[in-house]
Amino acid sequence: MGWVETIARIRALCAEVGFDLDNVRASIIERMQLLSEHSETVADGARMIARAWQIFGYYERAKPAQAFTELERRIVVLGCLFSDIGKSGPVGANADGQALIAEMFAVEGVPEETQTVAQFFVRYFPADAAERTRRFEVLGLEPTLTMRQFWNLHSTWTLEIGEAGALPPEVIAGAATHHLLDDINPAAIVAEDRCFTRPFGDNARFDRAEKLIILLDKYDALRRRGHRTHEAAILWLRNRVHENPQFRGDVEFSMLISDLDAVARTG
Repeated sequence: MGWVETIARIRALCAEVGFDLDNVRASIIERMQLLSEHSETVADGARMIARAWQIFGYYERAKPAQAFTELERRIVVLGCLFSDIGKSGPVGANADGQALIAEMFAVEGVPEETQTVAQFFVRYFPADAAERTRRFEVLGLEPTLTMRQFWNLHSTWTLEIGEAGALPPEVIAGAATHHLLDDINPAAIVAEDRCFTRPFGDNARFDRAEKLIILLDKYDALRRRGHRTHEAAILWLRNRVHENPQFRGDVEFSMLISDLDAVARTG
């Protein structure tokens, strides 16, 4: 799919929750274009959003008293769409730096997350590994970072890019916390009581909308990149929540997993 078709698709997804893409700064569009050229990020987001709408519909039919509000739907839909915009690099990165980071995230199925970035370049980009290492350092990043440490940076970059690019503040919080289940809390924006530590519009706390973004993101990754069956993906999600001391026993997470299970089984 070319960029003209992709941007039309992004615009339509935003419009479904009443958001005009023209309200963001050009930097957001440019980074989304970059990601669409190098990875499946936009396609992944669109697939997550389609699943989100199925869940919204399920609640309206089966649990009307608990139906998702207009604000929650906007947070989930736009949060799914923009959560990985940080995979285009730091907020201050120029076009070259953004391309470097996007190309790194585009390499999927990397088996050794403890290898350093420098080793990653040698293994996956042998023709110009030294030059890529230099470009990485220009961004103020250390090539001695492990790949896991590098991957974890994208949540913070999503937060910073979203704020600089004028994404809706409510959405920024939802997008930036999409790895909180992995204990990645960018800029410590979620307090121990799960309230946000600074204002994000009408989004005051990490709750159902943010949890659904996390589950949709992980479920999609497990199915597409992890090649797991639906049943295996749901079991993995249940185990992952149980393994996290902060969320073990979280009724809302458990309910959302059950809802995702029910919806995904039927289509």
